[in-house]
Amino acid sequence: METKQLTGTSGAGRRNFLKLAAAATSAASLGLAPSAMAQRARVFRFGHMLPNDTLYHKAIQMFADEAAKLSSGKIKIDIYPSSQLGTIPEMLSATQVGSLTLTMAVPAWYSNFMKPIDAFTLPYIVSSADRLKTSLDGTLGKEITRLGEAAGFHVLGYWLIGGRHIVNKVRPINKPADCQGLKVRVINSQVYIQAFRALGASTVALDPSELYVALQQGVVDGFEYPLPDLVSVKLYEVSKFLSLDAHTTDFFIISINKSIWEGLPAEDQGVLVQSMKTAMDWQWKSQPVEIATALAKLKTLMTVNDISPENKKLFVDATRPIYKQFEPSIGREFLELAIKELS
Repeated sequence: METKQLTGTSGAGRRNFLKLAAAATSAASLGLAPSAMAQRARVFRFGHMLPNDTLYHKAIQMFADEAAKLSSGKIKIDIYPSSQLGTIPEMLSATQVGSLTLTMAVPAWYSNFMKPIDAFTLPYIVSSADRLKTSLDGTLGKEITRLGEAAGFHVLGYWLIGGRHIVNKVRPINKPADCQGLKVRVINSQVYIQAFRALGASTVALDPSELYVALQQGVVDGFEYPLPDLVSVKLYEVSKFLSLDAHTTDFFIISINKSIWEGLPAEDQGVLVQSMKTAMDWQWKSQPVEIATALAKLKTLMTVNDISPENKKLFVDATRPIYKQFEPSIGREFLELAIKELS
């Protein structure tokens, strides 16, 4: 999922967030070095868009608990779920400038800061979650780290999301022709927009928090989403058909502000790295079970269809020109590497 900004930022939460942002800006204007600010910052704020009953939040809590344990309480990570600190773009921008310590988002959102990672959003590029994990642990992960550093983010790790699938309230999707005329909500990403247009759908880029009502009111006919997240926000209540096309195998990138990271003692950096590894190992093992559980539940609530290998090829062929379209912004070298590592 990109994923969900389920609730808007509360007035008080947003006011506090803006005060902290102003304080950080003020400190910078007084000439305080980022390292000096980071040395005093032992309470880190982690803002994200998901409710606190999701597996992702549990992984973040595990990360925070491990950091507190390994640092003997010297590192405290305060977690702000459900978009309390703003929208996904707002939290990414706040992390980039250092008024928020940590956040997470899918590559489609981070690509506003580092265009090459649009490659992960290209339709049907990832052949399996195992292949994705291997690439993130290896060459592609190093490239994401390098791109993140250049954009002001230090990448700490990744959560697996899994396959994103087509959901709508009009008809089952078995072939690209079935998408003709559907109004589909997508992430505000040109890759998603162009991919679904190539399938014959019209696209609407909505904030996730608007999706439920948009489906109720007929603003959109459908959307694309991961299975656990479809369950957690109850979008099955306002849709009918789930078609398992897995056009994207998605993941979250977790990052910390680069200047704050560089200002931390090596010991604290080590604590955060080890804590993230513990949480990542658990999350990547747990997420496939979460996906299977969600699918079993959705089969009792919706009409669910698989897509045959022959028909899957029709989707792949229909969207393959997107690769060429985005090669200039992604970069040929990165695109070729992604295809080699993921496909």
